[in-house]
Amino acid sequence: MTTKQTKRTTSTAAKRSATRNPVATKSTKAPQRKRAAVSPVLGTAGSAVKQGIAVSMKGLEKIEVEIAQLVRSTVADTLRAGDSVAKEWRAVVRDAVNGANQAAEQAGAELAVSIRGVARGAVAGVHDVQGNVAQASAEIVKTAMRYSQKVSADVAAVARNAVDGVVEGAKESGGNVAASTKGAVEGAVQTATEFGKLAAEAVRQVLAGVVQGMEEIAKAHSGSRPIARTTARRRAAAPASKAS
Repeated sequence: MTTKQTKRTTSTAAKRSATRNPVATKSTKAPQRKRAAVSPVLGTAGSAVKQGIAVSMKGLEKIEVEIAQLVRSTVADTLRAGDSVAKEWRAVVRDAVNGANQAAEQAGAELAVSIRGVARGAVAGVHDVQGNVAQASAEIVKTAMRYSQKVSADVAAVARNAVDGVVEGAKESGGNVAASTKGAVEGAVQTATEFGKLAAEAVRQVLAGVVQGMEEIAKAHSGSRPIARTTARRRAAAPASKAS
C-alpha cells in the first residue's frame, strides 16, 4: 500500500511539474532569441572592414554634396545667361542630367548612386532662378530613368534615388517640397509605364513609402508662403508674356 501511495504521489507531482514546465520553458526561450540577435564581436579583419566602410560612406556623402553643388551652380548660371528661363529650363535640365549620367558611366559608378546628387542640385538650380520646380522635378526623374533604361541600369533604384535627391534639393533651396515631390513621383510612374508592366510595378513599390509620406512632407516643409510666392511670380509674368 505504501508503495502504491508513494507512486501515486510521485506521479501527481510529476504531472504538476510537467504542467508548470512549459511556462517556464517559454520564459527561458525568449532571452535565447534575443541573444541570437546580438551583433558578434568583431576581430581584426571585421574591425578593419567596418572602419574602412564607414570612411567610404562619409566619402560618398561628400561626393554627393560636391555633385549637387556643381549641378546647382551650372544649371542656375546657364539659365541666367539664357534669354528665357521658362523656355530653356527643360533643355538645360535634360542636358545637365545626361551629362552627369555619362560622367558616372565613364567612371564606372552606379547611376543609382550618383543620380541622387544630380537631382538634388538640378532642382535647387531651377529654384534659384525662380523656375517651376514641380515640372523640373518631373523632368529630372524622367531623364534619369530613360537614360538608365538605355544602359540597362536598375530603373527602379534610379527612380527612387532621383526622387530622394529632388526632395533634398527642394528642402535645401527653400522650394516647395510638396510640389517637387509630387512632380517627381508622377514623373517616375509615368515614365515607368513606358518600359512595361514589370518596370511600372517595380517603380511603384520602391516609391510606395514616398507616396504615403507626401502629406507629412507637405505639412512639415511646405507652408502657404512658398505657394503664394510662386503664384505671385506667375501673375507678375503673365502681363509680360501677353504683351510679347
